[in-house]
Amino acid sequence: MKLNRIALAVVLAAPLAASAQTGLFSVTPLLGYHSPDKGDAGAYVGLAAGLRIAPAVAIEAEYGKASDAKLLNANMLISPESWATSTLSPYVLAGFGQQDLDYVNTGKKTVATTDTVMNLGGGVVYGLSDVLSLRAELRGIHNSDKSMTDYLVLTGLQYGFGGKQEQVVEYVAPVEPVNVVPADTDGDGVVDANDRCPNTPSGWEVSVDGCPLDSDRDRVPNSIDECPNTPSGMQVGANGCPLDEDKDGVTDSKDKCPGTAINVIVDDKGCAKTVTKEVKEAIKEEINIVFDSSKSIIKPEFKGEVAKVADLAKANGNAFITIEGHTDASGNPAKNKVLSQERATAVMNMLISDYGIPAARVTAIGFGSSKPVADNTTVDGKAKNRRVIAVLTAEKTSMVTTVMTKPAKAVTGKKAVKKGKKGAAKKKAK
Repeated sequence: MKLNRIALAVVLAAPLAASAQTGLFSVTPLLGYHSPDKGDAGAYVGLAAGLRIAPAVAIEAEYGKASDAKLLNANMLISPESWATSTLSPYVLAGFGQQDLDYVNTGKKTVATTDTVMNLGGGVVYGLSDVLSLRAELRGIHNSDKSMTDYLVLTGLQYGFGGKQEQVVEYVAPVEPVNVVPADTDGDGVVDANDRCPNTPSGWEVSVDGCPLDSDRDRVPNSIDECPNTPSGMQVGANGCPLDEDKDGVTDSKDKCPGTAINVIVDDKGCAKTVTKEVKEAIKEEINIVFDSSKSIIKPEFKGEVAKVADLAKANGNAFITIEGHTDASGNPAKNKVLSQERATAVMNMLISDYGIPAARVTAIGFGSSKPVADNTTVDGKAKNRRVIAVLTAEKTSMVTTVMTKPAKAVTGKKAVKKGKKGAAKKKAK
């Protein structure tokens, strides 16, 4: 019994010595019902003082009194965090102590004993506030000296106070901040995460979404747009300038005459500029009248040729007609010249007498055989050389419209030297 008292004192002294360093204190008034193995059952009143030595472990010293027993206990309460909720904390209890028991034995004598007991039980704590909790517990008390077991049902109001258990602060070395630069693969100043055009060529102007700027909305980026202010809706080429397929200086959208030659001067509609001039030109009509050998008589079949000259002379009142007479090479040249003059005169006289052409407008000239048109060694050739040709000469005035063209570019430099050498070589060859 003396050994039990010493052991109990050591257990109780240990928490008190450690209380300066650890945990949270608690005081719990207890009220319950004691049911002994021997003796009378009745109310139990007690007081417990505890110390939490770990988040899930507390130890308590408890003194209590029942109808015929006094208890002095040292218990350990274990309440794993995994069992707990925000307000409830279940626990198990184990410990030992001393029991002073007074009871009447079978011989009806009052017996007083002091015995060692062991405690085992469980309960739950319900939190009311930061310092107050309700406590309920069921405990078994085994008297190892007398081999008896009592039961105890308890309730209590637990009050917690005192310093919290000192927490060990683990030193963590500061981590050097890492400056992470967002990726910008195409280097346009817009990070890849925000870049809708991730492969923009280097140096191009881009908007906040990383796509090339196109101020005039012609689908040619500003960075390569040679015509940055193209009107809306106008077709443009790869350089951002309005299309001009015939390169006449008028854009296709305004060009009313597409396909104009490159050297033509055009107006603001893309059509060729023209100039109209008064032009005077000579009118010539050649006719062939073939005569028989050594004859100057006009055959009936050639009168129509004479009529053609007459009609043209009448249509052009200021026209002059020259009748040329020709012979083949047969016979004497002097006689041939006379014969050719006679043939020309025959045609002239027909124009004057038959067609009323004024004599002042008609001239007859004989050339003999000096101007052959065929071979004088053949019969057919000689027949063709025996002829009369009427040449009507007059000036016709007309208005001629021409397209204005650009002057040819002068050739300079090496090309001009080469061209000059080629020209000289051609002349030399001739």
